[in-house]
Amino acid sequence: MIDRWLTIVTVTKDDPIGLARTIASAAALRGKGAEHIVVDGGDEKSADAAARSGLDGIRVVKRPAQGVADAFNAGIAEATGEWLWFLNGGDQVDPRLTPAFLTELLRLSQADVVISGIVYEGQKSCSRHPPPNSQWPCLAPWIPHPASLVRRVLFERFGGFDPRYDIAMDYEWWLRVLGRDVSVDLLGMPFAIFAPGGMSQRPEMRARLHRERDDIIRRHQGLLLRNEMRAGARMAKAWLRAVFSRRLGRSRGPSLR
Repeated sequence: MIDRWLTIVTVTKDDPIGLARTIASAAALRGKGAEHIVVDGGDEKSADAAARSGLDGIRVVKRPAQGVADAFNAGIAEATGEWLWFLNGGDQVDPRLTPAFLTELLRLSQADVVISGIVYEGQKSCSRHPPPNSQWPCLAPWIPHPASLVRRVLFERFGGFDPRYDIAMDYEWWLRVLGRDVSVDLLGMPFAIFAPGGMSQRPEMRARLHRERDDIIRRHQGLLLRNEMRAGARMAKAWLRAVFSRRLGRSRGPSLR
């Protein structure tokens, strides 16, 4: 297989209409050499619709329904792109995101992860990221998964999504990976349009979602504590340097008066 600059992974199940919207929204990126892998865990209709599309850059992987994490991992195993973008069936690439901008952004980025924003379907403005003090430690999920691009090497380094989780598998992956010398570019512009109605948004799944999040934090509490201690040590070192270092002399620059 030829390595590409981007692989879009779309997981779908019995939703040919949503899948068609996702495929159509990514057409411009495929035209610039990106590949699109569709992991279908439903009946034959969705997969056949994608296979019959006749569009270059689309590959369909039929997978028995064994959970979203398993489907994500199947897409990762098939991917050849330097960057991975998980865009589920029904979600769309924001039409304001041009291939020229995205290819140049990823080419110039020195980061391992690019986190942008999402627009919820039916709205116009991009969702805001939380303030920096609420971003890490990541005790509450805030990273917009459909608008985040990840270098494929991170999955080789840290592994894929944990199949023991049905809803919060992306939160577990972010918690396990971020903070381990992984650099992030954080942008405030929209990359994706998020389709409502996913499993994590269903009221009947709310209790299970909270149980999974609690279990994830419990399992990774040691990592969270180490990261907090490292951050605290850096803050203390910077403070001591500022307080006890020799005071600066009078500036030789031009006067502002």
